[in-house]
Amino acid sequence: MAAEGLYKEVLLDHFRHPRNKGELTGADTVRRGSNPRCGDDIEVGVFLRGDRLESVRFRGRGCSICIASSSLMTEAVTGTSLTEARHLCEAMQSWFGQGDGAQVAEPPRDLEALSAVRDYPARRRCVLLSWEALHDALAAL
Repeated sequence: MAAEGLYKEVLLDHFRHPRNKGELTGADTVRRGSNPRCGDDIEVGVFLRGDRLESVRFRGRGCSICIASSSLMTEAVTGTSLTEARHLCEAMQSWFGQGDGAQVAEPPRDLEALSAVRDYPARRRCVLLSWEALHDALAAL
């Protein structure tokens, strides 16, 4: 199976069976992102233990790409330090051409599936919505 086909399967799996989706009660901080154009509305909750993200959860509704990206995001940042999570948010912005400076050429390995969407500018916001909410949540800590 070609890489693009595999990536689409990964995205569909995360959409159909999202990881870390659910209640945010007890989160240290919660931030919301919405995209009225697509109807996406996501809340991201961060649960800390010291300076590490013990878990990250999300809830809300969105298109398949938004939900898959949110699910992948929670898996990628859970267990990281605050600094590592902030850098990953910045790398995602850069990888999708939304950040400051030069674009990141390669995504982190566990987020490669999102490359299937990278060449569709209209869908970039769907990918980045939960990452922006996470970035806002980390800034509030």
